[in-house]
Amino acid sequence: MRWHVCARPPRTRRAHGLPRCSAGAAALEFAVVMPVFLALVFAIIDFSRYAFTLISVQQAAAEAVRAASMGKTATEAQSLARARSPFLGEGLAIACEGCGMVDVNRLMTFRVIARYTFQPLLPLLPTFPVTVAEESRVSF
Repeated sequence: MRWHVCARPPRTRRAHGLPRCSAGAAALEFAVVMPVFLALVFAIIDFSRYAFTLISVQQAAAEAVRAASMGKTATEAQSLARARSPFLGEGLAIACEGCGMVDVNRLMTFRVIARYTFQPLLPLLPTFPVTVAEESRVSF
């Protein structure tokens, strides 16, 4: 007895001689569509992570310039900025101009630049790190 993969016997043949059988069609469609679907899902996740990183770096720069305007040193401003955005961790770099100096008799300008290197997670595609930088300044 012969076992056929198709639900019906291969009596009918197409013009080019192949039997009509759709037993593996779903698996083939899955194999074609799934990599595209996974790439789309990973792209959405990476874009969301990038947007979160961008907002976190902006908040860290704002927190660091606020700390600098209150007379904190550059180290204290950096630790406060890292506390404001804990998901960035040690990768967050803060450069501060005017930190630790407050003179009420003259115009003071404080400038903070926050930098973070974002690395996408998208597998099987060549990815490159993106540097996210934000400058925040206050004068009074």
